[in-house]
Amino acid sequence: MSVPMSSEFTGTPMPPATAVKAKKPYLLKPTLYGHDYINLASVQKCLEDRRSDFVTVDSTSFSGELELESRSNERFFVLEQDHFTLFSHYHAPVKFGYKSRNAIMAHLWRDAWILDLTSTKFVEVDGLWQLEQLPVLSFAFGQDADTLQSSYLIDDNTIHEYYESTTTMDMAELATVAQGKADLCVSHFFVVNRGKEYWAVDTKDPSISHAFSPSTKTRTISRLADGPITVQALIDEESLQASINASTSQSPKFMLRDINGEDVVEGDQFVLQILSDLDEDEDNEHHENGGDGRSMLSDKDWVGAFDRSHIGPGKEFMAYGSVGHADCFGMAVVDDITYLTFEGQFVQIEDNGSSTVVLPETPSKRNRIHLACSDDGFTALSRWGAKVPIVFEWIKSGCGFFSVDEEGDYSIDDYAKLRLIKV
Repeated sequence: MSVPMSSEFTGTPMPPATAVKAKKPYLLKPTLYGHDYINLASVQKCLEDRRSDFVTVDSTSFSGELELESRSNERFFVLEQDHFTLFSHYHAPVKFGYKSRNAIMAHLWRDAWILDLTSTKFVEVDGLWQLEQLPVLSFAFGQDADTLQSSYLIDDNTIHEYYESTTTMDMAELATVAQGKADLCVSHFFVVNRGKEYWAVDTKDPSISHAFSPSTKTRTISRLADGPITVQALIDEESLQASINASTSQSPKFMLRDINGEDVVEGDQFVLQILSDLDEDEDNEHHENGGDGRSMLSDKDWVGAFDRSHIGPGKEFMAYGSVGHADCFGMAVVDDITYLTFEGQFVQIEDNGSSTVVLPETPSKRNRIHLACSDDGFTALSRWGAKVPIVFEWIKSGCGFFSVDEEGDYSIDDYAKLRLIKV
């Protein structure tokens, strides 16, 4: 069923501005003056609008500077055709781009009395200040909008649309709206809220959605907005985490799977790939360019070259991203337990240590590696009998090693994720 979209929120109307003086500045509601030639309904909606006063003024007589003189200890915004301006007694007028309006308003009225434009979060583009990061488009059910609270910049850096529906939501229709705002916000996903339920939805394929709770909202949205990861990638990670959490030992029915989701059996040879050592600039480039499928990362961002000189009896299990070949691995099942093997020997955790090594003998329980597979074939490694991740660390460009991380609280991000590709 389609979701009726409102061009302007149809709930409680925005009251006219009131000339109220308060002993403490932060008690005042933000006031936004709009020139009479601006259609306020056409201004991109923000959640902070619901806590603000809108006033239409005569463009031939209104002066922001004169209005400021008449307002002691107050600040206000003036909406222009292609930007809005902050007037304050604490600094000269500042012009902003509309993309960051909600974040700017929330920041000023909740966290800061004086705007600090020296923060690295702000940039000046064509004479207009805005946040470096594009906002996230969020759809809110109209009756719930007044209860939504934000506490972090990622929650504030949004633009909003409201939907009115008492039945099911049509994600495809919401995606069409999101696609029309691709130049205003993060383009590869949007957020839908209904009560205490949230969904991150893939803009290009709205059948792909990831449900999350208010307690994980900030982290979920931050990961999608900040880095080269898609909604499908979050779903895959959840599947992998479920596999890790299901048991600290393998079921006799456990099957190792390759990147295509096909079973790997004894006698198969495969390459193990790890995500390459992307530097910050490359990572940002991937994010800005967008992407499809499970991740914005392409095949060239994975490396599978493990140097034979560092894989052998007692040698650490290392990866060399710059090596032009990829060594083949296998698997063996002993007493219903699946092991990774290299040239007939077992990949395992070294005695009384944290490194992963290759040895001829079957690993003891203490040295055994637990394998977990997601539905799409990504594999995570951990210590057998405990949800302690085996991590991968690049120690210099093109060279890194696996080790057991015995300290700290763990999340799916901590586990080294491998791709298995049959050869």
